Amino acid sequence: MPSKATVVAAVLATSLLTSSAFACSRILWNTDQANVVARTMDLYMSDKARVAVFPRGASHGGPAGMPNMLSWKSKYASVGATALDIAVSDGLNEKGLSANLLYLHDTKYEKRDSRAGLTNAAWAQYILDNFASVEEAVEAMKQLQIVSLVAEGREWPLHLSIADAKGDSAIFEFVNGKLTVNRGPETLVMTNEPAFSVQRKNLLRYKLFGGKLPMPGDIDPKSRFVRASSYLKTLPKPASLREAVAGAYSVIRNVAVPFGAHDTSGGDSSDTWPTLWASLADLSNKVYFFQSTKSANLFWVDLSKLNVADGAPILDVDAYDVNLSGEISDKLKPSQLKM
Repeated sequence: MPSKATVVAAVLATSLLTSSAFACSRILWNTDQANVVARTMDLYMSDKARVAVFPRGASHGGPAGMPNMLSWKSKYASVGATALDIAVSDGLNEKGLSANLLYLHDTKYEKRDSRAGLTNAAWAQYILDNFASVEEAVEAMKQLQIVSLVAEGREWPLHLSIADAKGDSAIFEFVNGKLTVNRGPETLVMTNEPAFSVQRKNLLRYKLFGGKLPMPGDIDPKSRFVRASSYLKTLPKPASLREAVAGAYSVIRNVAVPFGAHDTSGGDSSDTWPTLWASLADLSNKVYFFQSTKSANLFWVDLSKLNVADGAPILDVDAYDVNLSGEISDKLKPSQLKM
């Protein structure tokens, strides 16, 4: 464990055979020691994840063939996890802003209009490239339109969470064809369906939140939301940066889905796949942690150790390399990603 802490999260995966996709969980823990985002990636197949570092000045946008799409060069450097070699599913930028893409089956994007478009696959990357705070990102979202991208033979219904170094947080969802933005201290937890407002209402049925029901132990997204919210509420105040990172990690481990687990909740969610990896983002110190669930090793990238100036190359490494451990800046190599 380094002298600096943690990073966050991720999501994107695919299926040609079924509408089921990836499920995940995300939390934000704001403390006096550090503000930390933690997240799991749950999926039944490999997301081909790579941990990548994008410098300032990197060009993004498109894709070609889709009209009136945004193009930009990154204002800020970032580090995160990629998915399927086409998207950043989870990441942290040099200003301490994190972004996490998660699956929301009932997503219905807006009808296309004259606003500049941004694909849902590029959503997290755009936020990390261009903004230093939640406030900036929320305001910018009013000026653009998220467009569903067909990838691997299907479309992806996604919602997005963001958080910044000051502890602010927001969740973006498209409900009934309209953008809904939830912002503030109630947005510390996010899982999959149902929509965030329904999750919050359901939470009130449980102990610690005014209800009488005991904490659920199954892997359904609603149950993971309740469990993560409950554990966050009872975490002891950390006395050090190490304890802040460890506390967030202890919660996200308790909503991870073991290999072979069955959903016994009786709910109708299909998004209950095993956890492939977990990430932690230390928003205060700009350090991104990652661990594959098939490896005993935790590794991390400290952005302060890298050349991220305009003109520097995009760097990456196979996120599933079991030999990775500790700070891995010297293990990153020029990337072949075309994103």
